[in-house]
Amino acid sequence: MRYKAICFDIDGTLYPFSLMQKRLLRIWLRHPFFVTRYNRMRKQFRLWQKSFKQDIPFRWREAVIIQNGTGEELDKSFLESDYQKTYDSLKRKMYDPMENLYRKTEPFDGVRETFRNIKAHGLKIGVFTDFPMYEKLKSMGLDEYVDFGASSDDAGFLKPDSHCFGYLLYNLKMEPSDVLYVGDSYVKDIVGAHNAGIDAVLVNVKPSEYPLAKEVFGSWKEFDAWLASGMEDR
Repeated sequence: MRYKAICFDIDGTLYPFSLMQKRLLRIWLRHPFFVTRYNRMRKQFRLWQKSFKQDIPFRWREAVIIQNGTGEELDKSFLESDYQKTYDSLKRKMYDPMENLYRKTEPFDGVRETFRNIKAHGLKIGVFTDFPMYEKLKSMGLDEYVDFGASSDDAGFLKPDSHCFGYLLYNLKMEPSDVLYVGDSYVKDIVGAHNAGIDAVLVNVKPSEYPLAKEVFGSWKEFDAWLASGMEDR
């Protein structure tokens, strides 16, 4: 295997996506209107992010999109205090509850062993996720193996934007050809990595046509066997 680093998405890749859905549902039940606005905002963010010009902190831009529906200019019809209220609501209704729900997360069977094996073969491990990192890696017992981890909060963009993958490469001090990215979303992970020149594989998905994926695995166990075989060939 020619790679020097294996990089991972977190949610749905290292632990079941169904667990994330259940946790987000708990937040929705408490704040259904705001969570609906939040979900719409994230879709708009992905659509508009290539045209963003101002250097606005990630969560502040989220608040701007929720407030005025553009995310670029601070609409003068709104007071600064209006944006601040939305920003505070975003923290109180979404991110603080989300953090509490991730204090205990169990990864897929074999994930810890895979990470341990990667490090034993001298490769680096990176992670990049759209949602905040919180203590997810520590909760799953993976933090000691990870050389660099970041989220959209750090990069200022959501996957599949190439800034996310560029941020990962820069901090790992790697070239695109040095890295294999592992995710569970074809559009966000595979297409995003491909556009940044990075090979990527899909895990935990049903077999189908994914032309830009280097490999597709229906389970973590299948991926682990493939990866272990490749590392033994180094």
